[in-house]
Amino acid sequence: MKKILLLSLSTFVLSTASFAYDANKAEQLNKFYSHITHKTCAHSKLFISADDVMKMYKDAKDFTVVDLRTDGEADIVSLSNKNALHIPIAKLFTKANLDKLPTDKPLILVCHSGARALMAAVGLKQLGFKNTQVLKGGLIALATANNPKNAPMK
Repeated sequence: MKKILLLSLSTFVLSTASFAYDANKAEQLNKFYSHITHKTCAHSKLFISADDVMKMYKDAKDFTVVDLRTDGEADIVSLSNKNALHIPIAKLFTKANLDKLPTDKPLILVCHSGARALMAAVGLKQLGFKNTQVLKGGLIALATANNPKNAPMK
């Protein structure tokens, strides 16, 4: 009887511990998110408009666009210029791919609509990539902004 009670108690304690959250990670996230207020969100430089990105292309600024869409998405429509890297979000946080990202110039993260890019930006900012921005509205917005008035001259 004592063995069954001891085994049951041990199972309970171990199973409870497996449902606990990571306190160290929670503290890191608290430090990251605790300064975010309505005002900081309203004045955030995290997002960049498609028109601003098109201006950067037109002015030949030095920046990198990181296309986070899947290989299948990029096979249909791709960003193919010297400023673009295609790294699917599922592979972004590997050492090999993080090493491809410049730390000395702006990184513009792009996906279909902006949701994946926002998730990636949070992770990259936590890793120390300070010049990271999300293309507001994603590739949809960039395609809309890419018109004869905004496109780079060749």
